Amino acid sequence: MFKWKRLFLVVFVILIIMILQARNVNIYGPFRGLLGNIVNPVVYYTSSFFSGIGNIWSSYINLIDVKKQNDEYRKIIDNLTLENTLLEEKLSQSERLDALTRFYRTYNFRQLPANVIAASDGYMKTITIDLGSLDGVEKNDPVIGFQGLVGRVTSVYTTTSEVDIILSISSNVSVMNSRTRVAGIMRGDGKGRLYVDYYDRLDDARVGDVFVTSGLGMLYPKGIRVGKVSEIIKDKTGLFQKVYIEQSEDYYKLEHVFIAKDYQK
Repeated sequence: MFKWKRLFLVVFVILIIMILQARNVNIYGPFRGLLGNIVNPVVYYTSSFFSGIGNIWSSYINLIDVKKQNDEYRKIIDNLTLENTLLEEKLSQSERLDALTRFYRTYNFRQLPANVIAASDGYMKTITIDLGSLDGVEKNDPVIGFQGLVGRVTSVYTTTSEVDIILSISSNVSVMNSRTRVAGIMRGDGKGRLYVDYYDRLDDARVGDVFVTSGLGMLYPKGIRVGKVSEIIKDKTGLFQKVYIEQSEDYYKLEHVFIAKDYQK
């Protein structure tokens, strides 16, 4: 009985193989006739199987090569992007410095362009610039930005200097209303705002009036823009009014400034 089952199984397998041979005209092999009908499908499908395995392996190897190439290209692109960013920053910095110098050519004093390399946002607000005594910087030299007055040099070292900006409570700048020509003393309130003290309460100061340096005290050149009036507080019984100024220069975003030299004091 067992032999008949084995024989039946063999015959069934042969029939399946012959059916596959008949349904797939693409099957070919080295044998002909009845033997070919039995053996060729086995050879064909075995060959196809290992050929498929080989193709999968080749594709895997190709994917690895492509990944390596992509990684190399990505490194090249990253390096080029970094170089491009650095070049753009250098160009932007050069353009800003040129614009800064051109902007103040109308003033009758010499300028020393400088970069801001540090800043302190404490009670005494200061910045540090990359020019010092070797560059001709001296104590009390005025410092000016794109939009207007920044402050004055308070400490000078060999290659750097410290600048006390006008937002500091220790700053005292003689300013005047460019419309009415009335002067007062401007200083920082310690909270990030500027105000003009000792300003005549009878003057017709208005919100939006522009204040500039007055030249009095001979510490700053005359006519350097400081900012616009943002608020006015009048004392009904006193002699003065307090005028708050919205500064023209954003001291928290300063990158480039210049030192004013050889101006008429």
